[in-house]
Amino acid sequence: MLTEYDIVIAGGGMVGASLACALSDTNLRIALVEAISPDSEYQPSYDERGLALSLSSKRIFQALKVWHQVEANANPIKRVHVSDRGHFGKVRMNAASMGLEALGYVVIARELGTVLMSRLRNTGNVDLLCPAQVTSVRQQPDNISLSLSLPQSTQELSCKLLVVADGARSGIREQLNIKTEITDYNQTAIVCNVTSQIAHADTAYERFTEAGPLALLPLKQNRSVVVFTVPTEEAEHYLQVDNDYFLEEIQKRFGRRLGKLAKVSSRHSYPMMQLLAHKQVEGRAVLLGNSAHTIHPNGAQGFNLCLRDVAGLAEHLVQDNGLANDPGDKHLLESYLNSRLEDQQRVSRLSHGMTRWFYNNQLTRAATRNVAMTLVDLVPPAKDSLMRRGMGIWGKQPGLVRGLEL
Repeated sequence: MLTEYDIVIAGGGMVGASLACALSDTNLRIALVEAISPDSEYQPSYDERGLALSLSSKRIFQALKVWHQVEANANPIKRVHVSDRGHFGKVRMNAASMGLEALGYVVIARELGTVLMSRLRNTGNVDLLCPAQVTSVRQQPDNISLSLSLPQSTQELSCKLLVVADGARSGIREQLNIKTEITDYNQTAIVCNVTSQIAHADTAYERFTEAGPLALLPLKQNRSVVVFTVPTEEAEHYLQVDNDYFLEEIQKRFGRRLGKLAKVSSRHSYPMMQLLAHKQVEGRAVLLGNSAHTIHPNGAQGFNLCLRDVAGLAEHLVQDNGLANDPGDKHLLESYLNSRLEDQQRVSRLSHGMTRWFYNNQLTRAATRNVAMTLVDLVPPAKDSLMRRGMGIWGKQPGLVRGLEL
C-alpha cells in the first residue's frame, strides 16, 4: 500500500528533527524516517557530546517554541577565551560587552534530542517512522517514490519533497548519484566531560595546538565538555589509556587556568573531515545537515550552520506552500539554496582555513596568526565583527534568526 506525504525527511537526528519541528504547525503532511530508535543508547545523533549553540540557534529554537525546554539543561557561555599554545596570541570575548546575557549555550546532544522528539510526539502532522530505513529512491517529475525497510515489513511512500538528512555517510545521497569532495584532516576528536578545581565561570576555552584544537565548554555543576583533538593514528591510544594518564595529557595542553582537572567521563571519538556535496538539490530532493556539508569543528560552527539551513528551508516551504502548493518545486528549492550559499561558503572557508594556519608551527604562519589574534583582541570593531560571525548573526540570515516567526 502506498502512503502519500507532502514531505519525507530521511534522518531523524538533530537536523531532521529540527526541520520537522519547524513545520509541525503547518498543514503539510510529513514523515520523519529514522533508522535508529531515539531511545536506543546507540543513537549516534543523541549521544553525550556537548553542543555549543550560538545565539542564532537560540533564536531559532525560540521560534520553534522549544527553547524553554532546551535552556533548562543548557549552560550559558558568557565569555570565550581563545589561545595558541606556546605563543602570545589570544582573543577574549565577553557577552556583556555586546549587552548580551550570553554568546551561546552548551547542551548535551542527548538532552536536546529528548526535547525535539518530545515535541514531535505531540504533533498531529508528523508521522515518526522509526526504526525504518530508506532502501530505494525513484525520482519522477511530480513526486518521489521511496521504499522503506521496517523490522517486520516493507512500506512504500510517495512525496513531493525528499529532505536528505541522514548524515555525512548518507546512503540516500549516494543513491541520488551526488558526488562529494572530502578532505581528511587525519585528526580525531576525543570527547568527554571533566570537573575542574576552579569554577569555569561560564567561560568556553579553545586552545590551538600543533595536533589540533583543545576545547573546554562549560556545563552545569562545574563540569566542562572536553574536545581533545589528536592525530588519527594516536586516537586508539588515547581511548585506551587510564583516566589519570588521559587527564594529565589534557592538563599539559590546557594548562592550569581551571586548576586540576578530575572526574573524567567515558570517552568517545569522532573523525575530523570536511565533506562538501557537489550538489545540494537534485530534482525533488534537497540535502540538509552533514549530508550537504560536514566541516571541521573549529569554532563550533557545524551544527549552528546546519540549523540556519533548517530555518532557511522551513521559511521557503511555509512562504511558498500556499502559492505553489508544491514543496518540491524546482524554483523554490533553488531559491532556498541561493539564500544559504554565502553563509555556507563563509563558514566552510573559515573552518578549513583555520586548519591550515593554526596547526602549523612554521615561524611565518605562527607569527602572522598571533599578530592577527592580538589585533582582533585589541581592536573593538574587529572583535565585534568576529563575535557576530561566531554567533551566526552576521550578514543576510533567515528570518527566524532575526526574531521573525514562520
